[in-house]
Amino acid sequence: MILSGLISVLSMVVVLLGVAYFVIIERKGLSLLQRRHGPNKPTLIGLLLPVADGVKLLSKEWVVPIAANQMVFLMGPIFVFFFSYSLWLVYPVSHPMVFFKLSVLYFLCMSSVKVFGVIMCGWSSNCQYGLLGAMRAAAQSVSYEVGFSTLLLCPLLYVGSFELYEVRCIYSFNLLMMVEVFLMWFISALAETNRTPFDFVEGESELVSGYMVEYGGFGFTLLVLAEYGSIMFISVVTSALFLSVLVDIMIVGDMMFTLMAVGVSYLFIMIRGTLPRYRYDKLMDMCWKVMLPLAIGFFMMCMSLSI
Repeated sequence: MILSGLISVLSMVVVLLGVAYFVIIERKGLSLLQRRHGPNKPTLIGLLLPVADGVKLLSKEWVVPIAANQMVFLMGPIFVFFFSYSLWLVYPVSHPMVFFKLSVLYFLCMSSVKVFGVIMCGWSSNCQYGLLGAMRAAAQSVSYEVGFSTLLLCPLLYVGSFELYEVRCIYSFNLLMMVEVFLMWFISALAETNRTPFDFVEGESELVSGYMVEYGGFGFTLLVLAEYGSIMFISVVTSALFLSVLVDIMIVGDMMFTLMAVGVSYLFIMIRGTLPRYRYDKLMDMCWKVMLPLAIGFFMMCMSLSI
């Protein structure tokens, strides 16, 4: 029991370091896409910039607005961080931290509950920008969660399991349908994680950083780590669902699978550097009028083919 607890803590530390360096890789990747210099001053080519940023943010004072609901304001970032990193308990490797047969349902539950922490942050700050950002996040997450979950069930019908590691290793999926479902899944993942071109929750031009506008220091650090941690885990789930079939299953080890997940996370960076922001009303129309009907259609098709 003590050994498993130490392994869990060590794994979470490794994930936190990975997320910290994912931030610096995103900044460097965006600089390459935009033909400019990225962060390169601290140490050798900016390799220790995540450490410098962490020290800077953690040393800042966490200011609580006078008009805020103080208890909820302080608990909001902790709530978001906890549910974001609890997903990593079911990382689909040979020896996971926690093994149970319904890890896919666990992933859906944790990713859905996290939106309550965003609402806590926006509502408790007693700020119009924060409240608008939180309401946008809630509407966007609830809307795309429906199509997101429906698309997730399409490959699961072929596997017959709700365990992520079995989904990764036991795979049989129509290739043409896989490409179409993957494109819709990835669009839903961008909206689910509030990433460009669907980053309306933190729209700088209209909401001034949205639900986290009143947060600084330690609270802001927790929110950023939670956001990027969710992006990386959705990349892991995407690799397990759609990319394991592209390589001979017998040679896909944990290291190869991790590299595929890292490659998917780079797609988030490339899309941020190439696509402009969408419009919020068009985003919601696309969800209910395009994505959801197509997702239900693909689900019915997959169900008929898997019988």
